[in-house]
Amino acid sequence: MEIRQVPYTDYDLQTLVQELDDFFLNAWGQQVAGRYQSLHQLSLMAYECVCYEKEPIGCGCLKHIDAQNVEIKRMYVRAKYRRQGVATQILQHLETVAINNGYRYCLLETGKDMQDNILFYEKCGYYLVDNFGDFIGDDICICMKKDLNSN
Repeated sequence: MEIRQVPYTDYDLQTLVQELDDFFLNAWGQQVAGRYQSLHQLSLMAYECVCYEKEPIGCGCLKHIDAQNVEIKRMYVRAKYRRQGVATQILQHLETVAINNGYRYCLLETGKDMQDNILFYEKCGYYLVDNFGDFIGDDICICMKKDLNSN
């Protein structure tokens, strides 16, 4: 397995993100999924990566918040590669990039009903925090945080 930094215009990244967007569209419908589209634009990301196992199998991004905080965005692993440690490797890669760029905390947002995601992030050291930024007052998502100095 190899994780590579790619530009936000990368074909493989665009393909994986479209699959993620399709998942949200099918799961939540256009009205809900559409509310979040502007928050997930790849051109807003500070770092993008794609994980390969002969083919692109997953992706993740970082979005700058401020000097100490970066947000984990667009985490996705294709279904047939899930539960094999791929997401953990992508997340650890993103955390390493964040540390190397001087960030102290990683934050993220996920659906409050996405229990598998919440449990995954808790296993990786994230804990629930008050919703931040654009998610303040949002009743269908929760936010989580990790102190990168606690590794």
